[in-house]
Amino acid sequence: MNLLPVILTLSSSLLLTTTLVVAQDDPVDHRRGEVQKFIAEFWSHELEQSPFLASSYGVRSADGQLPPSDPNSRRRKTAREQQFLKRIGSLDTRGLDDAEKLDLDLLRQELSFRVDDYRLSGHLMPIHQRGGPQIWLPTMSRRMNLEGTEDFRNYLARLEAIPHYLTGLRETLDQGVETGHVPPKVTQRGVSEQFDALIGAEIEDNLFYEPFLELPESISSEESTELRERGRTTIRDRVIPAYRSLRDYLANDYIHSCRSSIGALDLPNGHIYYPHLVRHFTTTYRSPSDIHQLGLAEITRIRGEMAKVISKTGFEGDFAEFVHFLRTDSRFYHQSAEALLTGYRDICKRVDALLPQYFAKLPRAPYGVRAIPAHEAPRSTTAYYQPAPPDGTRPGWFYANTHSLHSRPRYEMIALTLHEAVPGHHLQIALANELEGRPDFRKSLHFTAFIEGWALYAESLGTEMGLYSDPYDDFGRLSYEMWRALRLVVDTGIHQFGWTRDQAIQLMLENSSLTRQNIESEVDRYIAWPGQALAYKIGEIEIKELRALAEQELQSKFDIRAFHDHLLGAGAIPLDQLNQRMKHWIAQQKNR
Repeated sequence: MNLLPVILTLSSSLLLTTTLVVAQDDPVDHRRGEVQKFIAEFWSHELEQSPFLASSYGVRSADGQLPPSDPNSRRRKTAREQQFLKRIGSLDTRGLDDAEKLDLDLLRQELSFRVDDYRLSGHLMPIHQRGGPQIWLPTMSRRMNLEGTEDFRNYLARLEAIPHYLTGLRETLDQGVETGHVPPKVTQRGVSEQFDALIGAEIEDNLFYEPFLELPESISSEESTELRERGRTTIRDRVIPAYRSLRDYLANDYIHSCRSSIGALDLPNGHIYYPHLVRHFTTTYRSPSDIHQLGLAEITRIRGEMAKVISKTGFEGDFAEFVHFLRTDSRFYHQSAEALLTGYRDICKRVDALLPQYFAKLPRAPYGVRAIPAHEAPRSTTAYYQPAPPDGTRPGWFYANTHSLHSRPRYEMIALTLHEAVPGHHLQIALANELEGRPDFRKSLHFTAFIEGWALYAESLGTEMGLYSDPYDDFGRLSYEMWRALRLVVDTGIHQFGWTRDQAIQLMLENSSLTRQNIESEVDRYIAWPGQALAYKIGEIEIKELRALAEQELQSKFDIRAFHDHLLGAGAIPLDQLNQRMKHWIAQQKNR
């Protein structure tokens, strides 16, 4: 028998089979390539529009630029984002894996919010006591790598661009006035003082001059002299006059156009705008009414827990008397700003040593503790976190408020440290920045319900860590949890149900140990930033429910380190995506 035709037939058959396999794979590879090309195009646009973000990813050509701030630039940016959003819907995702589909889903959700927010004119109210050029621009040097002469020249270029940036902001504010999209007057309280702190300071004491105080040794004395002189001249002749002009406009003109009402429902399209913000910040479809009722239920539950802790202290008196005791007894307060910062640093080191018991994967990025800048502190909250950049050139910073020490009680410090530093914001955000195998844009997404929900959940981990052995510290934890539950009621009360500022303040005074100064600052924050405060409790409840489900389903198989690592392993994602991801993980662990 002649085997040659048979062999040739078999070879041809195998070749045909191989060709078919390749032909079947090629369309998927092509589709994957198209998706990757699309994401790269979006990311290039994002870096072009956000110079500080670009700098954090090592794009040195962006180091001397500020972002565009005028209405026309914003209109063009949104038009491009609308185009990206439409193109996502036309992409063929057949054959892509779950991670790639998640990339597109997250990008679709982010772009949808931006386009809707622009349509509802949320961008027309960019200045209040918690945000604006008087807050983030003076400390921009702390988000830059200032190591050599060229870096300082880039910083000077950013200083020189400030007048143009502030002019664009004023044009944006004017557009808001023309269309009725203006903030409540109360959100402008203290803004003039924040501007005055920049305008009135001596040049050497001005925050913009801070980088020139200690130049790197690598810069020659001649260059140092030149850089310092350029810094003084630019700040004196360009920066300060530009800030003075905007401050005068805000104080003499803009304030008179601002609303006397405080609720978002009073804005044009407010009945659409507030639900839009609730959806964005909670990443759920809970209605404001449902959230309000959830908050009331949480207040009742936490008050019961507080009563148990008060009894452990041996205090004889009712809740109001106990809270008055906490607010007024000097034993609960540090006597100096340095002592307060040292206290936070000590807690950080204690927690650092405990982290390996709860996390198998820890971030590489370090973090530190700093005081909130003096010009910002009087109108700022108790603390906040500034992330480390993705390029690893700087640490993350836990900023603590050292202003008005009699309103910064010791018994809140553990919960606050767990929230802002580890295992809260620093650990979660640094791990997200260090994600491998995912597009860079994923590291820049900030789904508030996940980020703040995790940080509030992190406060509760202090109980398992044995950090709340002192009942006063434990009451501080409960007070912070109560604070977030109160937000559910206060935020919806103000923006959905027409509450007054005094109503909101009174509810918080009656149900928490927060000082009046803290409470007033917080309520003004909720007025200025509708919906954002809802994210904390909503996110924490979702994470706690997922953990309870995992413990129930896995029982002896439950591993707290594996649970935490998987929960944080995709970076910040919406709560509905988190729910699917963790339930899939639970099923996998159960069937191992």
